[in-house]
Amino acid sequence: MILKGRYYQGFMANVCSTIRGYFVMKTIMIRKSRNLSEKKRRDQFNSLVNELNRMLSTANKKMDKSTVLKTTINYLKNQKVLRSRVHEIDNDWKPSFLLNEEFTHIILEALDGFIIVFTSLGKILHASETITALLGYLPKNLINLSIFKIINEADHSMLRDLILESKHSQTLENDKIVFSCHCKRHDLLKDSEEINEKNKFELVQFFGYFQNSSEIFHGNNNGILSPCSSEEDDQNLVFVGIGRIMTPQLLKELPVLEDVKIEFTSRHSLEWKFLFLDHRGPSIIGYMPFEVLGTSGYEYYHIDDLEDVILSHQALMLKGEGTSCYYRFLTKGQQWIWLQSRYYISYHQWNSKPEFIVCHHQVINYLNVIKREGTDLGRKKNKKRLWHIPSNGIQQDTSESDYDSFHKRHYEQQMPQSPQMVS
Repeated sequence: MILKGRYYQGFMANVCSTIRGYFVMKTIMIRKSRNLSEKKRRDQFNSLVNELNRMLSTANKKMDKSTVLKTTINYLKNQKVLRSRVHEIDNDWKPSFLLNEEFTHIILEALDGFIIVFTSLGKILHASETITALLGYLPKNLINLSIFKIINEADHSMLRDLILESKHSQTLENDKIVFSCHCKRHDLLKDSEEINEKNKFELVQFFGYFQNSSEIFHGNNNGILSPCSSEEDDQNLVFVGIGRIMTPQLLKELPVLEDVKIEFTSRHSLEWKFLFLDHRGPSIIGYMPFEVLGTSGYEYYHIDDLEDVILSHQALMLKGEGTSCYYRFLTKGQQWIWLQSRYYISYHQWNSKPEFIVCHHQVINYLNVIKREGTDLGRKKNKKRLWHIPSNGIQQDTSESDYDSFHKRHYEQQMPQSPQMVS
Protein backbone atom coordinates (compact mmCIF):
# COMPACT_ATOMS: atom_id res chain seq x y z
CA MET A 1 0.00 0.00 0.00
CA ILE A 2 2.82 2.36 0.79
CA LEU A 3 4.42 1.69 -2.59
CA LYS A 4 1.13 2.10 -4.29
CA GLY A 5 0.52 5.42 -2.60
CA ARG A 6 3.98 6.71 -3.52
CA TYR A 7 3.45 5.64 -7.10
CA TYR A 8 0.15 7.53 -7.25
CA GLN A 9 1.70 10.65 -5.77
CA GLY A 10 4.53 10.58 -8.31
CA PHE A 11 2.08 10.09 -11.13
CA MET A 12 -0.03 13.05 -10.05
CA ALA A 13 3.09 15.19 -9.67
CA ASN A 14 4.09 14.37 -13.25
CA VAL A 15 0.60 15.20 -14.50
CA CYS A 16 0.59 18.53 -12.66
CA SER A 17 4.06 19.31 -13.97
CA THR A 18 2.96 18.53 -17.53
CA ILE A 19 -0.15 20.68 -17.22
CA ARG A 20 1.88 23.50 -15.71
CA GLY A 21 4.38 23.26 -18.53
CA TYR A 22 1.57 23.32 -21.12
CA PHE A 23 0.07 26.48 -19.70
CA VAL A 24 3.50 28.10 -19.42
CA MET A 25 4.19 27.33 -23.10
CA LYS A 26 0.76 28.60 -24.07
CA THR A 27 1.33 31.81 -22.14
CA ILE A 28 4.70 32.27 -23.83
CA MET A 29 3.15 31.72 -27.29
CA ILE A 30 0.36 34.20 -26.57
CA ARG A 31 2.89 36.76 -25.35
CA LYS A 32 5.01 36.28 -28.48
CA SER A 33 1.96 36.62 -30.71
CA ARG A 34 0.91 39.77 -28.86
CA ASN A 35 4.41 41.20 -29.15
CA LEU A 36 4.42 40.50 -32.90
CA SER A 37 1.03 42.20 -33.32
CA GLU A 38 2.16 45.20 -31.30
CA LYS A 39 5.40 45.40 -33.28
CA LYS A 40 3.42 45.25 -36.52
CA ARG A 41 1.12 48.05 -35.34
CA ARG A 42 4.10 50.13 -34.21
CA ASP A 43 5.82 49.65 -37.55
CA GLN A 44 2.64 50.59 -39.40
CA PHE A 45 2.14 53.64 -37.18
CA ASN A 46 5.76 54.71 -37.68
CA SER A 47 5.38 54.26 -41.41
CA LEU A 48 2.27 56.48 -41.46
CA VAL A 49 3.96 59.09 -39.30
CA ASN A 50 6.98 59.10 -41.61
CA GLU A 51 4.69 59.53 -44.61
CA LEU A 52 2.94 62.45 -42.91
CA ASN A 53 6.35 63.88 -42.06
CA ARG A 54 7.37 63.76 -45.72
CA MET A 55 4.13 65.49 -46.71
CA LEU A 56 4.30 68.19 -44.05
CA SER A 57 8.02 68.85 -43.88
CA THR A 58 9.14 71.70 -46.10
CA ALA A 59 12.93 71.59 -45.67
CA ASN A 60 13.76 67.85 -45.49
CA LYS A 61 13.78 68.22 -41.76
CA LYS A 62 12.52 65.24 -39.81
CA MET A 63 10.05 66.08 -37.08
CA ASP A 64 9.28 64.02 -34.02
CA LYS A 65 6.02 62.11 -33.84
CA SER A 66 4.20 64.53 -31.56
CA THR A 67 5.05 67.49 -33.84
CA VAL A 68 3.84 65.58 -36.91
CA LEU A 69 0.54 64.72 -35.22
CA LYS A 70 0.01 68.28 -33.96
CA THR A 71 0.72 69.73 -37.40
CA THR A 72 -1.69 67.27 -39.00
CA ILE A 73 -4.44 68.10 -36.50
CA ASN A 74 -4.03 71.84 -37.12
CA TYR A 75 -4.17 71.27 -40.88
CA LEU A 76 -7.39 69.23 -40.62
CA LYS A 77 -8.96 71.87 -38.37
CA ASN A 78 -8.18 74.59 -40.91
CA GLN A 79 -9.64 72.49 -43.72
CA LYS A 80 -12.82 71.95 -41.72
CA VAL A 81 -13.17 75.69 -41.16
CA LEU A 82 -12.63 76.41 -44.86
CA ARG A 83 -15.20 73.83 -45.88
CA SER A 84 -17.76 75.32 -43.54
CA ARG A 85 -17.18 78.74 -45.15
CA VAL A 86 -17.09 77.59 -48.76
CA HIS A 87 -20.74 78.52 -49.29
CA GLU A 88 -20.57 81.68 -47.22
CA ILE A 89 -20.36 85.12 -48.81
CA ASP A 90 -18.05 87.72 -47.35
CA ASN A 91 -20.02 89.95 -44.97
CA ASP A 92 -17.89 92.93 -45.97
CA TRP A 93 -20.09 93.41 -49.05
CA LYS A 94 -23.14 91.28 -48.19
CA PRO A 95 -25.70 92.71 -45.74
CA SER A 96 -25.93 90.59 -42.61
CA PHE A 97 -29.73 90.39 -42.71
CA LEU A 98 -29.72 88.63 -46.12
CA LEU A 99 -29.31 84.90 -46.63
CA ASN A 100 -26.79 83.67 -49.19
CA GLU A 101 -29.55 82.50 -51.52
CA GLU A 102 -31.36 85.85 -51.31
CA PHE A 103 -28.18 87.81 -51.92
CA THR A 104 -27.27 85.62 -54.92
CA HIS A 105 -30.76 86.11 -56.37
CA ILE A 106 -30.51 89.89 -55.99
CA ILE A 107 -27.09 89.98 -57.67
CA LEU A 108 -28.34 87.87 -60.59
CA GLU A 109 -31.36 90.14 -61.01
CA ALA A 110 -29.16 93.24 -60.98
CA LEU A 111 -26.89 91.69 -63.62
CA ASP A 112 -29.81 90.43 -65.73
CA GLY A 113 -28.08 87.09 -65.38
CA PHE A 114 -28.64 83.43 -64.59
CA ILE A 115 -26.49 80.52 -63.44
CA ILE A 116 -26.04 77.61 -65.85
CA VAL A 117 -24.12 74.33 -65.72
CA PHE A 118 -23.60 72.03 -68.71
CA THR A 119 -21.25 69.23 -69.71
CA SER A 120 -18.76 69.15 -72.57
CA LEU A 121 -21.38 67.26 -74.58
CA GLY A 122 -23.77 70.18 -74.13
CA LYS A 123 -26.19 68.53 -71.68
CA ILE A 124 -27.58 71.13 -69.27
CA LEU A 125 -27.32 70.01 -65.65
CA HIS A 126 -28.65 73.07 -63.85
CA ALA A 127 -30.19 76.47 -64.55
CA SER A 128 -31.27 79.06 -61.98
CA GLU A 129 -34.82 80.37 -61.73
CA THR A 130 -33.83 83.80 -63.05
CA ILE A 131 -33.59 82.32 -66.56
CA THR A 132 -37.40 82.21 -66.66
CA ALA A 133 -37.77 85.99 -66.48
CA LEU A 134 -34.91 86.59 -68.94
CA LEU A 135 -35.34 83.94 -71.65
CA GLY A 136 -38.68 82.35 -70.82
CA TYR A 137 -37.46 78.82 -70.01
CA LEU A 138 -38.48 76.89 -66.92
CA PRO A 139 -35.40 75.46 -65.15
CA LYS A 140 -36.90 71.95 -64.93
CA ASN A 141 -37.55 71.94 -68.68
CA LEU A 142 -33.89 72.69 -69.41
CA ILE A 143 -32.50 69.79 -67.37
CA ASN A 144 -30.84 67.21 -69.69
CA LEU A 145 -31.59 69.44 -72.71
CA SER A 146 -28.68 70.22 -75.03
CA ILE A 147 -27.28 73.74 -74.82
CA PHE A 148 -26.98 73.66 -78.60
CA LYS A 149 -30.78 73.57 -78.91
CA ILE A 150 -31.18 77.01 -77.37
CA ILE A 151 -28.29 78.85 -79.04
CA ASN A 152 -28.04 80.03 -82.62
CA GLU A 153 -26.60 77.55 -85.12
CA ALA A 154 -24.02 80.14 -86.14
CA ASP A 155 -22.51 79.91 -82.63
CA HIS A 156 -22.32 76.10 -82.49
CA SER A 157 -18.85 75.80 -83.99
CA MET A 158 -17.48 78.51 -81.70
CA LEU A 159 -18.76 76.75 -78.58
CA ARG A 160 -17.48 73.34 -79.75
CA ASP A 161 -14.01 74.78 -80.39
CA LEU A 162 -14.03 76.36 -76.94
CA ILE A 163 -14.95 73.06 -75.29
CA LEU A 164 -12.31 71.19 -77.28
CA GLU A 165 -9.66 73.74 -76.29
CA SER A 166 -10.64 73.46 -72.63
CA LYS A 167 -10.30 69.67 -72.72
CA HIS A 168 -6.59 70.00 -73.47
CA SER A 169 -6.00 72.75 -70.92
CA GLN A 170 -4.05 71.79 -67.79
CA THR A 171 -5.33 74.57 -65.51
CA LEU A 172 -9.06 74.48 -66.03
CA GLU A 173 -10.22 75.94 -62.74
CA ASN A 174 -7.79 78.87 -62.95
CA ASP A 175 -8.75 79.80 -66.53
CA LYS A 176 -11.72 82.14 -66.60
CA ILE A 177 -13.60 81.78 -69.88
CA VAL A 178 -15.70 84.52 -71.45
CA PHE A 179 -17.71 84.00 -74.63
CA SER A 180 -20.89 85.36 -76.18
CA CYS A 181 -23.59 83.65 -78.21
CA HIS A 182 -27.19 84.24 -79.24
CA CYS A 183 -29.75 82.33 -77.17
CA LYS A 184 -33.25 81.62 -78.36
CA ARG A 185 -36.02 83.40 -76.48
CA HIS A 186 -38.92 81.19 -75.45
CA ASP A 187 -42.43 82.39 -74.62
CA LEU A 188 -44.65 79.69 -73.17
CA LEU A 189 -47.73 81.91 -73.51
CA LYS A 190 -47.32 82.61 -77.23
CA ASP A 191 -47.22 80.55 -80.38
CA SER A 192 -43.97 80.47 -82.31
CA GLU A 193 -45.48 82.59 -85.08
CA GLU A 194 -46.40 85.30 -82.56
CA ILE A 195 -42.78 85.89 -81.60
CA ASN A 196 -41.12 88.57 -83.66
CA GLU A 197 -38.12 87.17 -85.55
CA LYS A 198 -36.12 90.21 -84.48
CA ASN A 199 -36.66 89.36 -80.82
CA LYS A 200 -36.30 85.61 -81.19
CA PHE A 201 -32.62 85.59 -80.12
CA GLU A 202 -30.90 87.46 -77.31
CA LEU A 203 -27.17 88.12 -77.13
CA VAL A 204 -25.91 86.48 -73.93
CA GLN A 205 -22.41 86.78 -72.49
CA PHE A 206 -21.21 83.76 -70.52
CA PHE A 207 -18.33 83.89 -68.08
CA GLY A 208 -17.18 81.03 -65.88
CA TYR A 209 -14.81 78.07 -66.02
CA PHE A 210 -14.62 74.43 -67.03
CA GLN A 211 -14.07 71.97 -64.22
CA ASN A 212 -12.98 68.34 -64.30
CA SER A 213 -15.02 66.07 -62.09
CA SER A 214 -14.27 62.51 -61.06
CA GLU A 215 -17.99 61.95 -60.62
CA ILE A 216 -20.49 62.70 -63.38
CA PHE A 217 -23.51 64.71 -62.43
CA HIS A 218 -26.89 64.86 -64.04
CA GLY A 219 -30.17 66.61 -63.26
CA ASN A 220 -33.13 64.72 -61.87
CA ASN A 221 -36.76 65.73 -62.13
CA ASN A 222 -36.39 68.29 -59.40
CA GLY A 223 -33.53 70.05 -61.10
CA ILE A 224 -31.07 68.94 -58.39
CA LEU A 225 -27.56 67.82 -59.25
CA SER A 226 -26.84 64.27 -58.13
CA PRO A 227 -23.86 61.98 -58.76
CA CYS A 228 -24.20 58.91 -60.94
CA SER A 229 -22.12 56.65 -63.10
CA SER A 230 -21.81 57.73 -66.73
CA GLU A 231 -21.40 55.80 -69.91
CA GLU A 232 -19.42 58.56 -71.59
CA ASP A 233 -16.10 59.74 -70.21
CA ASP A 234 -16.33 63.11 -71.96
CA GLN A 235 -19.01 64.32 -69.58
CA ASN A 236 -16.55 64.78 -66.72
CA LEU A 237 -15.75 68.23 -68.11
CA VAL A 238 -18.39 70.61 -66.78
CA PHE A 239 -18.89 74.32 -67.46
CA VAL A 240 -20.06 76.36 -64.45
CA GLY A 241 -20.82 79.98 -65.15
CA ILE A 242 -23.20 82.90 -65.36
CA GLY A 243 -25.06 84.06 -68.45
CA ARG A 244 -25.78 87.77 -68.73
CA ILE A 245 -28.28 89.32 -71.14
CA MET A 246 -26.51 92.10 -73.04
CA THR A 247 -29.74 93.90 -74.00
CA PRO A 248 -31.14 95.78 -70.98
CA GLN A 249 -34.39 94.25 -69.71
CA LEU A 250 -36.42 97.22 -68.53
CA LEU A 251 -39.60 95.21 -67.91
CA LYS A 252 -39.44 91.58 -66.82
CA GLU A 253 -41.91 89.03 -65.58
CA LEU A 254 -41.56 87.88 -62.00
CA PRO A 255 -42.52 84.19 -62.12
CA VAL A 256 -43.54 82.60 -58.84
CA LEU A 257 -42.67 78.90 -59.00
CA GLU A 258 -43.58 77.95 -55.41
CA ASP A 259 -46.99 76.88 -54.20
CA VAL A 260 -47.20 79.51 -51.48
CA LYS A 261 -50.39 81.43 -50.75
CA ILE A 262 -49.47 85.10 -51.20
CA GLU A 263 -52.37 87.56 -51.20
CA PHE A 264 -53.39 91.09 -50.29
CA THR A 265 -56.53 93.23 -50.24
CA SER A 266 -57.41 96.57 -51.81
CA ARG A 267 -60.45 98.80 -52.24
CA HIS A 268 -61.32 100.70 -55.41
CA SER A 269 -63.83 103.32 -56.44
CA LEU A 270 -66.42 102.51 -59.11
CA GLU A 271 -64.00 104.16 -61.58
CA TRP A 272 -61.38 101.63 -60.41
CA LYS A 273 -59.15 104.07 -58.55
CA PHE A 274 -57.28 102.87 -55.47
CA LEU A 275 -58.91 103.84 -52.17
CA PHE A 276 -57.12 101.46 -49.82
CA LEU A 277 -54.18 99.01 -49.80
CA ASP A 278 -53.62 96.71 -46.82
CA HIS A 279 -50.29 96.10 -45.05
CA ARG A 280 -49.47 93.00 -47.15
CA GLY A 281 -49.54 94.88 -50.44
CA PRO A 282 -46.17 96.73 -50.25
CA SER A 283 -44.19 93.51 -49.79
CA ILE A 284 -45.83 92.01 -52.91
CA ILE A 285 -46.25 94.86 -55.40
CA GLY A 286 -43.60 97.19 -53.97
CA TYR A 287 -45.85 100.26 -53.66
CA MET A 288 -46.68 101.94 -50.37
CA PRO A 289 -50.38 102.80 -49.88
CA PHE A 290 -49.83 106.54 -50.36
CA GLU A 291 -48.15 105.85 -53.73
CA VAL A 292 -51.19 104.17 -55.29
CA LEU A 293 -54.07 105.99 -53.62
CA GLY A 294 -56.01 107.97 -56.22
CA THR A 295 -54.32 106.28 -59.18
CA SER A 296 -56.21 104.09 -61.62
CA GLY A 297 -55.70 100.34 -61.44
CA TYR A 298 -55.52 100.22 -65.23
CA GLU A 299 -52.17 102.00 -65.09
CA TYR A 300 -50.60 98.81 -63.71
CA TYR A 301 -52.13 96.18 -66.03
CA HIS A 302 -50.33 94.62 -68.97
CA ILE A 303 -51.59 95.85 -72.33
CA ASP A 304 -52.24 92.29 -73.54
CA ASP A 305 -54.52 91.68 -70.55
CA LEU A 306 -56.45 94.96 -70.65
CA GLU A 307 -59.34 93.74 -72.81
CA ASP A 308 -60.07 90.74 -70.60
CA VAL A 309 -59.72 92.80 -67.43
CA ILE A 310 -62.13 95.46 -68.74
CA LEU A 311 -64.71 92.85 -69.71
CA SER A 312 -64.43 91.17 -66.32
CA HIS A 313 -64.98 94.52 -64.61
CA GLN A 314 -68.06 95.12 -66.77
CA ALA A 315 -69.37 91.74 -65.63
CA LEU A 316 -68.66 92.80 -62.04
CA MET A 317 -70.77 95.93 -62.46
CA LEU A 318 -73.66 93.80 -63.76
CA LYS A 319 -73.45 90.99 -61.19
CA GLY A 320 -71.98 92.74 -58.16
CA GLU A 321 -69.31 90.08 -57.60
CA GLY A 322 -66.94 87.90 -59.57
CA THR A 323 -63.51 86.37 -60.06
CA SER A 324 -61.08 87.73 -62.63
CA CYS A 325 -58.95 85.99 -65.20
CA TYR A 326 -55.19 85.70 -64.75
CA TYR A 327 -53.58 89.07 -65.47
CA ARG A 328 -50.19 90.77 -65.08
CA PHE A 329 -49.60 93.61 -62.63
CA LEU A 330 -46.61 95.95 -62.89
CA THR A 331 -44.70 96.13 -59.60
CA LYS A 332 -42.62 99.07 -58.46
CA GLY A 333 -39.50 97.12 -59.47
CA GLN A 334 -40.73 97.19 -63.09
CA GLN A 335 -41.56 93.48 -63.09
CA TRP A 336 -44.78 91.79 -64.16
CA ILE A 337 -46.39 89.59 -61.52
CA TRP A 338 -49.36 87.31 -62.27
CA LEU A 339 -52.46 87.88 -60.13
CA GLN A 340 -56.04 86.68 -59.89
CA SER A 341 -58.64 88.75 -58.07
CA ARG A 342 -61.91 87.96 -56.34
CA TYR A 343 -64.04 91.06 -55.85
CA TYR A 344 -67.47 92.31 -54.87
CA ILE A 345 -69.30 95.65 -54.69
CA SER A 346 -69.99 97.10 -51.25
CA TYR A 347 -73.31 98.96 -50.96
CA HIS A 348 -74.37 101.79 -48.65
CA GLN A 349 -76.28 100.44 -45.68
CA TRP A 350 -78.96 103.13 -45.85
CA ASN A 351 -79.68 103.91 -49.50
CA SER A 352 -78.25 100.67 -50.97
CA LYS A 353 -76.19 102.57 -53.51
CA PRO A 354 -72.81 101.08 -54.58
CA GLU A 355 -69.96 102.72 -52.68
CA PHE A 356 -66.72 100.93 -53.55
CA ILE A 357 -65.28 97.62 -54.71
CA VAL A 358 -63.39 95.25 -52.40
CA CYS A 359 -60.71 93.12 -54.09
CA HIS A 360 -58.81 90.13 -52.76
CA HIS A 361 -55.73 89.51 -54.93
CA GLN A 362 -53.66 86.33 -54.98
CA VAL A 363 -50.28 85.74 -56.64
CA ILE A 364 -50.59 82.91 -59.16
CA ASN A 365 -48.03 80.14 -59.59
CA TYR A 366 -46.35 80.57 -62.98
CA LEU A 367 -46.77 76.87 -63.74
CA ASN A 368 -50.55 77.28 -63.43
CA VAL A 369 -50.41 80.27 -65.76
CA ILE A 370 -48.57 78.23 -68.37
CA LYS A 371 -50.88 75.27 -67.95
CA ARG A 372 -54.07 77.30 -68.42
CA GLU A 373 -53.00 80.26 -70.56
CA GLY A 374 -50.45 78.62 -72.82
CA THR A 375 -52.51 75.59 -73.82
CA ASP A 376 -56.01 77.00 -74.16
CA LEU A 377 -57.25 76.25 -77.71
CA GLY A 378 -59.81 79.04 -77.79
CA ARG A 379 -57.18 81.63 -76.83
CA LYS A 380 -54.89 80.42 -79.61
CA LYS A 381 -57.60 80.62 -82.25
CA ASN A 382 -59.20 83.91 -81.25
CA LYS A 383 -56.13 85.52 -79.65
CA LYS A 384 -58.22 85.94 -76.50
CA ARG A 385 -57.20 85.01 -72.99
CA LEU A 386 -59.06 82.52 -70.88
CA TRP A 387 -61.94 84.18 -69.14
CA HIS A 388 -62.79 82.42 -65.95
CA ILE A 389 -60.17 80.21 -64.34
CA PRO A 390 -61.11 78.68 -61.00
CA SER A 391 -58.23 78.65 -58.57
CA ASN A 392 -57.68 76.34 -55.60
CA GLY A 393 -56.40 79.24 -53.52
CA ILE A 394 -59.29 81.65 -54.32
CA GLN A 395 -62.80 80.62 -53.45
CA GLN A 396 -65.28 81.20 -56.23
CA ASP A 397 -68.45 82.93 -55.07
CA THR A 398 -69.95 83.59 -58.49
CA SER A 399 -71.62 81.10 -60.80
CA GLU A 400 -69.44 80.05 -63.70
CA SER A 401 -72.44 79.66 -66.00
CA ASP A 402 -73.58 83.25 -65.35
CA TYR A 403 -70.08 84.54 -66.00
CA ASP A 404 -69.74 82.54 -69.20
CA SER A 405 -73.16 83.71 -70.35
CA PHE A 406 -71.99 87.33 -70.06
CA HIS A 407 -68.83 86.42 -71.96
CA LYS A 408 -70.88 84.77 -74.70
CA ARG A 409 -73.37 87.67 -74.87
CA HIS A 410 -70.53 90.18 -75.23
CA TYR A 411 -69.01 88.39 -78.21
CA GLU A 412 -72.39 87.73 -79.85
CA GLN A 413 -72.81 91.49 -80.01
CA GLN A 414 -69.49 91.71 -81.87
CA MET A 415 -70.20 88.83 -84.26
CA PRO A 416 -71.75 90.97 -87.09
CA GLN A 417 -68.68 93.19 -87.01
CA SER A 418 -66.25 90.24 -87.03
CA PRO A 419 -67.64 87.61 -89.44
CA GLN A 420 -64.27 85.80 -89.52
CA MET A 421 -64.26 85.05 -85.77
CA VAL A 422 -64.69 81.37 -85.04
CA SER A 423 -67.25 80.71 -82.31
